[in-house]
Amino acid sequence: MSKLVAIIGATGPQGGSVLKTLYASGKHKLRALTCNPDSSIKALVAKYPGIELGQADLDDASSLCKAFDNVDTAFGMTDYYALMQKEQDKGVVDAAINAGVKMLVYSGMDSMTVLSGGKYTNCVHFDNKHNIEEYLNSKSDAIGGFVIYLGCYMETT
Repeated sequence: MSKLVAIIGATGPQGGSVLKTLYASGKHKLRALTCNPDSSIKALVAKYPGIELGQADLDDASSLCKAFDNVDTAFGMTDYYALMQKEQDKGVVDAAINAGVKMLVYSGMDSMTVLSGGKYTNCVHFDNKHNIEEYLNSKSDAIGGFVIYLGCYMETT
């Protein structure tokens, strides 16, 4: 039986790349997640027949748990500009654990504070991602956590 993979951000560059690659392999059932069901996710149905669509509000634990229902593996990434990005990322980890997800692949970043020896302390997005990586690692008894560093990109089109 194929394992079900949920992909947060399936309409964006990172999640879209994960969706495209896993779909091409033909080895997984896929659930594309978005916070806005009226977004370009409908175009994904035509492009990738057979995928499931799901809605997940990253600020709402119950919607995340529902989106992760029966999921074996999840790809998690959050919006760079979200004011509550750190809490959203922690919520993704917690919801995945609560829903029984076996493996979470998290799009992280290294801490600029750590890498610079404290010289650069205002790279909040990088440091928040690193803190969530540590949080995910601390939950290794409950979920398999993997972190990938994809670097920065300058455009999303």
